[in-house]
Amino acid sequence: MTRATTRAMTSPSDLEVMEHADGEFDDPELGVRIERDPDARARLEAIQEIGELVRGHLELSADAAHDARFAAMWRRIDDQLVAPATGLWARISGWLDRHLGHVITGVVSAGAVAALALVLRPGNSELGASGAHAIEVRPVAQRAAPEIDSLDTPGGSSTIISLNDDDGNAAVIWVTPDDDTEAL
Repeated sequence: MTRATTRAMTSPSDLEVMEHADGEFDDPELGVRIERDPDARARLEAIQEIGELVRGHLELSADAAHDARFAAMWRRIDDQLVAPATGLWARISGWLDRHLGHVITGVVSAGAVAALALVLRPGNSELGASGAHAIEVRPVAQRAAPEIDSLDTPGGSSTIISLNDDDGNAAVIWVTPDDDTEAL
């Protein structure tokens, strides 16, 4: 006996009957097997009856919902979709919704900088008690000319030029390698 003839002689399984009832398994041979087997035919009719009962119950439940409640729900949805807020406050709150993270980061950063500026400013009595002072920075015109006595440049020579003029004092250091004869 082949597998097809063995299958034709056996009763269809519950899964095959359910798939046939749902329209998922359209095998003409299965339809013939169900029609020949009274037990399979009874199972198919029971499955179809249960399906009709479930669909009928769901349809009745949907009909029992209050129309006014659905209408109010759809009205709220339509109001939100159709008419976006256009007032000044709506534009401000919309901008804040999009950029709130940036605003919070900026506020926290500005607060931290302000706190550091208050703590580290010169003349702060809290820092004076511990002996720490802020660094005093003088303009270039008020600084003394830099003094460089000698500069050790292994493998080369150096020239130091000190400049004093109306703009202030400066030093230029020129370093040349010893093997460079063009620089002389």
